[in-house]
Amino acid sequence: MISHLAKSITCILILLLTLFCSAAFARSENEIKVVYLYNFIKFIKWPQEPTTNNITICLYGENTFGDAIEKLNTLKARNRSLVVIYPDSDKDSIGEDINCSVVFIGPLEDKIADDLLTKIDSNPVLTVSDIDSFTDKGGIIGFIKLGNVVKFDINLKQARSSNIQISSKLLELANHVIQ
Repeated sequence: MISHLAKSITCILILLLTLFCSAAFARSENEIKVVYLYNFIKFIKWPQEPTTNNITICLYGENTFGDAIEKLNTLKARNRSLVVIYPDSDKDSIGEDINCSVVFIGPLEDKIADDLLTKIDSNPVLTVSDIDSFTDKGGIIGFIKLGNVVKFDINLKQARSSNIQISSKLLELANHVIQ
């Protein structure tokens, strides 16, 4: 009888420990997107690696990432420091020269996305967004949500047009790849 009670208590403790550990390591959707963004940079090759010491990530629109995006400022990728900047999203102020290695367009910036993508066009800039159908509109990587899971689509055709090489490892992880 004691053996059965001990087994039951052990099972309950294991179940509680499992639930506690999974809750402790749960990440918000935005934290997951920031981790993805960091890893995208690690698996992208620009035609001529910029000669600057930094990889500049330009965030257009509202910062839906919160403090999680600021963690990128403390990291390195491709042996270079990451720097997050927030250019003016005003449609009239989007300059011809976008000096960013990565451009993230916030979900509410659908109106300026077309202008940004046109100005970037075939320049070697990785474009990322969570705007619906972003890759269909000419963006390179678009976040999507399948149930509770954050995934991404890749527009390989646009990446090639921009002379950006995407690792086959990253392509394998994509939900959908536009050839």
